[in-house]
Amino acid sequence: MRGSAGLLALALTLAVPGSARAAAATAAEIDALGKAGKLDDAIAKGRAATGEKPKDPDLRLALARALGTKARRFNHVVNVKVSQKDLEKGEIKVPNPNLGDSPLQAGYDASLFEEAQLNLDAGIAVAPTREDLRAFKCFLLTDAGRIDRAKAAIVDAAKALPSNDQTAKTLIAFGAERVKKDDFAGGASLMAPVAAAFPRNGAVQADYGNVLTRLGRKSEADAAFDRAIAAAPGDKRTARTRAVAAMMLRDYPRARGAFDDLSRSGRAMEDRFAAAAAAYGMDPKGSLELMKELAHPTASADQAVTDLAYQWFLVVKEGPGSAAAVSLGRKLAQTQQLVLAIPVLDRAAQANPKNDEAKKLLAKVYADLGAPALAK
Repeated sequence: MRGSAGLLALALTLAVPGSARAAAATAAEIDALGKAGKLDDAIAKGRAATGEKPKDPDLRLALARALGTKARRFNHVVNVKVSQKDLEKGEIKVPNPNLGDSPLQAGYDASLFEEAQLNLDAGIAVAPTREDLRAFKCFLLTDAGRIDRAKAAIVDAAKALPSNDQTAKTLIAFGAERVKKDDFAGGASLMAPVAAAFPRNGAVQADYGNVLTRLGRKSEADAAFDRAIAAAPGDKRTARTRAVAAMMLRDYPRARGAFDDLSRSGRAMEDRFAAAAAAYGMDPKGSLELMKELAHPTASADQAVTDLAYQWFLVVKEGPGSAAAVSLGRKLAQTQQLVLAIPVLDRAAQANPKNDEAKKLLAKVYADLGAPALAK
C-alpha cells in the first residue's frame, strides 16, 4: 500500500507541470497586444502559439502583423556615402542581394521582416484564398520597397483570389501606395499585373494609364485608357482622366477629341474651354474662332470664363511667342489651372526656343502635376 501511494504521488507530481501549462494565446489576444504597443509580448506569444498550432492561418497572420509592426519601427539611417575602402575593411554591411531587388525602405529590420514573410507564406499555404493574408504580404513588400517580390505576390494573389471588382480594388492599391511615395516606376510595375488580370475594370485601367502617363509611356497609356473607356463608356471620371492625360502628353488632337466628347455629353463649360485650349495646342490660329466664341458674354454665365477666353483670344491674335502668351501661361500656372497652361507655354517655347521663362514655367507646371519628366 505504501508503495502504491508513493507511485500515485509521483504520478500526480509529474502531471502537474503539463496540466498547469498556460494555454496558447489566440490570434485575437496577439492582435490586442500588438495594438496596445506590447509588441515583444505579442511576438513571444505568437511564436509560442504558432509552434503549437503551425497550421492555424489566423495565428500566422497575427504574428506577422506584430513582427511587421516592430520591424518597421527600426528607423535605421543608411549611410549612402560608402567608399571602396569602407567595403574592403568590412565595416559596412552590404544588403543581401538574395533577399530582394533593393535595400529595405521605411526603416525595416530585415530579420523581423523576413520572419513575418515566412509566417505569411505558411498561412497562405494552408489558406491560399484568404485575402487578408495575401494583402498583408503585398503591403509589407510594397511598403518596404521590395518591388520585384511585391509584384510576384500580386501576381499570385490575382490567380488565387476571386476575380471580382473587390480583388481588383485591393490589388491596385499597392501600386497606388508607391505612387504616393513618388515612385511612379514602382507603382506602374505593381499595377501592370493587376491591369492584365482585370482588363475590363475601368477604374484599374484608368489608374494604370494615369501612372503610365506620368512616366511618359504614351502608347501604353493610350492603350490602358482605351480599355478604360471601353469598360466604362459613360463614366465621366474615366473620360476626364483620359483627356487630362492626353493634354499632359501634349497629344492635343486626342485631348481635344476627349474634351469635346465630355462637353457634348455633360455640357460643362470647363470641358468646352479645355477642348478649345487643346485646339490652340494643335494650331493657335485655328483656335481663334473658338476663343472668340467663348469670349462672347452670352457663351458663359461666368465672368471669369469670359475674361480668360478674351485674354486667350488676344494671345491668338498676337502670336504664341508673344509676351502676352507668356503672361497668360504665368497667370494660369499661378492660379493652378495647370492643364490649361500646358498648350500655352508649350507653344510659347516652340515659337521662341530661347524663351527661358516659358520653359521654366512649363517645367514648374509639370512638377506641380507630379510629372516633372514630361517637361522635356
